[in-house]
Amino acid sequence: MNSRDSLQAKVRSILELANHPNTPHAEAENALAHAFRLMQKYGLDESDVSGSAISAGEIVSKTFTITGPYRVRRGTLLWTMSKTLSCHAYRDMMQHGSGQVTIVAFGTSNDLLSLGLLFQAAEMLAIRLLPAGDRRFRTSWWHGYCDGIARKLESEHRKIVKETPGAGLVLVERAERARRTMTDTAPHLRTNTSRYSTDRQAYGAGQNAGTQFTAGRNAVGSNQRAIGPG
Repeated sequence: MNSRDSLQAKVRSILELANHPNTPHAEAENALAHAFRLMQKYGLDESDVSGSAISAGEIVSKTFTITGPYRVRRGTLLWTMSKTLSCHAYRDMMQHGSGQVTIVAFGTSNDLLSLGLLFQAAEMLAIRLLPAGDRRFRTSWWHGYCDGIARKLESEHRKIVKETPGAGLVLVERAERARRTMTDTAPHLRTNTSRYSTDRQAYGAGQNAGTQFTAGRNAVGSNQRAIGPG
């Protein structure tokens, strides 16, 4: 086994630990962050981790099915995070399965893997920090949390563009290819918005929680549409 094969095996092992139901939240979050840093540092993508033969530069799609409590809010979190990565996504409203939210994301295999890993880590942080309160309070908290996450990742994006010559153009190009593929695949998408009553205290608490999220480096880049605040 060469060093690259050994590294791939290490990443797969870390991801298995992170996703194991018996792994404590804090340990799982650390494991996800560790795997993410390794993949970014050594240029691994989902084809390396899963053993498939998808080209790292090809735009592909990935469907995220979200179930359980706060699934609409968690779907909004996933969409919000994709806006700051080189991906584009939409909520598939044709999937009316009871108790689930379906998000379809487009990007390179590496960007989609980064999105999935960051989303899992952000979910874990939210579960740990979500305060008690009524539905209005928690909805406001989730919206603030999503905005806080977005600000954190946008800040990382600016750092990467500043520190890496040419990175901005590369990220914009990847995001544009993802957008074109999404609109070609689903040409009838439209932007929806939702109205909700905001609890400013809860929103601020959620936003502060979101800015605590640590993304690692080297993963960012796009603007987006197709699912409003959920």
